Amino acid sequence: MGAISEFYISNYPVFTTSKSYYQEVVNLIFLSSDFHVFERSLSERNQLTWGDSYKHEYELEEVKAFCSTAKICKERLELFGASYEKAKANFENVIESLKEDEIYDFLLSEEITYESYLENIKEIITSKLKTSSFDLNSYKSFKDYLQEYELVIEDQNIALSLWSILHVVEPEAKVEYNLTDIIESGWTVDCPSKSVQTEKIIVLTEGKTDTEFLKAGLNKFFPQLEGYYHFMDFETSRYEANASRLVHSIKSFVGSGIKNRIIAIFDNDSAAKKEINNLKKVQLPDNIRVLQYPNIDLAKEYPTIGPTGIQNMDINGLAGSIEMYLGRDCLIEDEKFIPIQWTGYMETIDKYQGVVLQKEHIQKRFRKKVKEFHSVETVADNWKELISIIELMNNTWQ
Repeated sequence: MGAISEFYISNYPVFTTSKSYYQEVVNLIFLSSDFHVFERSLSERNQLTWGDSYKHEYELEEVKAFCSTAKICKERLELFGASYEKAKANFENVIESLKEDEIYDFLLSEEITYESYLENIKEIITSKLKTSSFDLNSYKSFKDYLQEYELVIEDQNIALSLWSILHVVEPEAKVEYNLTDIIESGWTVDCPSKSVQTEKIIVLTEGKTDTEFLKAGLNKFFPQLEGYYHFMDFETSRYEANASRLVHSIKSFVGSGIKNRIIAIFDNDSAAKKEINNLKKVQLPDNIRVLQYPNIDLAKEYPTIGPTGIQNMDINGLAGSIEMYLGRDCLIEDEKFIPIQWTGYMETIDKYQGVVLQKEHIQKRFRKKVKEFHSVETVADNWKELISIIELMNNTWQ
């Protein structure tokens, strides 16, 4: 076979090929920062390749590979729409097509479902079953076929087949695409990390503070997905920041025919609802999604200032600016929540618009919290509202 690229999920080989590698696989689940050059003992490699025991176990080899975990790779696939339902539908369509071709007898003798496919994958990986050199008539079972084709069905969608394999292994299982052999043999560039083509999801927000704080949340809690988002640069573009301008930008992107996935995310308030109504006559393509910050428990009984004084009420959908998602620790002053001030009545939607007081003070507190951030485990509770926005973004195409 000569020089080969070695792709392993939980120490099981998939997508093996010679003199090249699957660029599409790399683009789907790796960032350029996932490419590493490191040394490991041959005993470690022997465990990965199930052989070569004649080599001295203490000898070191240089490895050039993309490395990650099953959890991270699966999350990246899900960012672009991979899911159980889609993987199952694709699998069932492919199996039906193979049945019509009448090539494999086992397709007629076995009841093959997506669930049984996942079970077979898990058993094969766990047992390290690997058989090669079958001929078309020698497949006695679906499991034989999966071993020969490295867990992937002919014509199966690559992203969804990868998702299926990652779904059945442990979250922290290693995912490694070892390109050492083909790099050293001259079959690919010396640094494949420069060839990674990462699809970016463009994020449009109502303002620069929204962008700043969402980027901070991504960096602290979803660093594995951070490289897949591109936020509008308010500082250099002099982009006008408000809900009305965001609607204008959405319409501009619709007209441009841009193919990137785009998320336009509005505040969870009355002003946003009014502007979103202006989009109802616009036919949005599937790559453009309009979201609002989600409802949160914190806002269900929140102090507001009106004509009759301070009154607690549900401000979800009325006054949910980004400041309301920066954490209780940023919103409490003298053991009380900083209240919402009602600023005006919007007749077209029959709602009042509210704004939290001391915005700059709340923002300053959050920036301090970001600087003092130490670990996810100790601070997550005061970040859960912001995390809920990012999770909404991450699940947009699910």
